[in-house]
Amino acid sequence: MALISLLDIDLKKLLEELEEKIGEKLPKKVVSISLSENILHIRFANPKTRETEVEPLPLTTPAFLFKDEKTGEITAIEIINIDEALKELKTRQKN
Repeated sequence: MALISLLDIDLKKLLEELEEKIGEKLPKKVVSISLSENILHIRFANPKTRETEVEPLPLTTPAFLFKDEKTGEITAIEIINIDEALKELKTRQKN
């Protein structure tokens, strides 16, 4: 079933499962979330400089971790095909 709304995603569970998968703690504060054309973008903080440290995440679904160039702080995550990522991570969708 394709997602049509952010309300369909258990975001807290998704972030917990991503932390477990990547072995790194993610920020608990979220400043913005967007879902467009099956691409989920979660912004934790605005970069103080540039986001140049873009790391692919160890998922079969294309997903990327963005870090601030100067501070190394995690600023965002982008998941290209959220439907497939939810299946891969076994994150339950809200009903």
